[in-house]
Amino acid sequence: MEDILASIRRILSEEEEQKIVASGHDEADEVLDLDESMLVPLAEPAPFSSTAAPPPPSQPLPIAEPPPAVKLPASEPLVAPAAAAMATAAMGDLVRSLQSERAAPVYRGGPTLEDLVREELRPLLKSWLDTHLPGMVERVVRSEIERLAGRAGV
Repeated sequence: MEDILASIRRILSEEEEQKIVASGHDEADEVLDLDESMLVPLAEPAPFSSTAAPPPPSQPLPIAEPPPAVKLPASEPLVAPAAAAMATAAMGDLVRSLQSERAAPVYRGGPTLEDLVREELRPLLKSWLDTHLPGMVERVVRSEIERLAGRAGV
């Protein structure tokens, strides 16, 4: 029985080799060798105009740059004041319900998965915010000032 199986394997492997030779390429052609020349450089963040710029992180984070801000018409806000008030009230209710659910213990055996993820993500998030937040705030403040200046006719 083993001789028959060995014979079948040998025939199948010979057929595979014949197919590869007939097609003109071998398995070595399918291997992709990666090297340093294939790396895509990360975009540098925009310089912040403040004199006290945060130090660059020790390791670059593999996080893409945020898309540029979309300019809204300067004449009127995006939502009506009544809709904005309703959305704010709904967000407040949601935050209060989430805070009350977090306080309720699920079990008393140690840290939860959420605690572990939060602990691991905190330094990454802090580093990303230290790098990108000043530029984002500057862009938002600049666009708001331009919107208000346009409304005032300056």
